[in-house]
Order: sequence, then C-alpha cells, then structure tokens
Amino acid sequence: MASERPTAETANPMTDSKSGTNARHLDARGLHCPLPLLRTKLTLASMVAGEQLEVLASDAGAWGDIPAYLALSDHSLISREETASGDYRFLIAVQSEEIPS
Repeated sequence: MASERPTAETANPMTDSKSGTNARHLDARGLHCPLPLLRTKLTLASMVAGEQLEVLASDAGAWGDIPAYLALSDHSLISREETASGDYRFLIAVQSEEIPS
C-alpha cells in the first residue's frame, strides 16, 4: 500500500531555509488542481505586506497556475523549484494587503 502525503488545512509559520526569514508554510501536496492555487490565494489574502509564503505542491498544474496568478496580482514570485522528491516549491513575497470586499 502506497503511503499518502500529508496535506495541511491551514498555513503554519516556519523559517525559510533559503532566505533565513520567517515565512508561512502552505503544504498543498496531495491536492489536485485547482486546490493548490485556491489555497494559495486564500492564504495570501490573510497575510500582510512584507510577509513571505512558501507553498509546496505535488500537482503539476501548480507549476504554471501559481506563477500565472502572481503575474496578475500585486504579489511577487521570489523563487520556484522542483524538489528532489518531485514536488514543487514556491516562495512568494506579499506586496500588498488584500482589500476586503
């Protein structure tokens, strides 16, 4: 029986190993399109300018979906990479606070 990857229901704070900054972490592994993007958007909406979000996803659609969304938003993609385990890691800088509707 293959083991399933854990998924997170909420973002958790963690230290980003690449930049050494305190970043929130969203584990969207095991979720299928469009859930990694939707969870990323919801988490970003709860963050303030200056924070960073690290997203881990296993769905290949996230590789294009997350950067495409960020290109249309005020947020910035700091980096993206495919990890040794075949997951996708995105580091996002929150540039502006979301304005409530």
